Amino acid sequence: MAFYFCIVNAPGRPVHDIHGLQCEDDAAARAAVDDLAWQWPGFETVELYQDERLVSVIGNSGLGLAMEPLAMTAPEMDMVAA
Repeated sequence: MAFYFCIVNAPGRPVHDIHGLQCEDDAAARAAVDDLAWQWPGFETVELYQDERLVSVIGNSGLGLAMEPLAMTAPEMDMVAA
């Protein structure tokens, strides 16, 4: 198990909440954050980290932001470059 944490940003309230997660891998952590994001109505973005490594950022589609990850991970960038 790895330790992940997410930072919830709300409009006008950066770092509104911080939530820790124990997950097997990045995919499991992303799924957990997708579920957790809806606990914060009106959230703007949720940033997912493992230690200092940014894993993903999701945005609130109700505010016109993409629910698809806004940040690419290193393996995803490698796939684009290939």
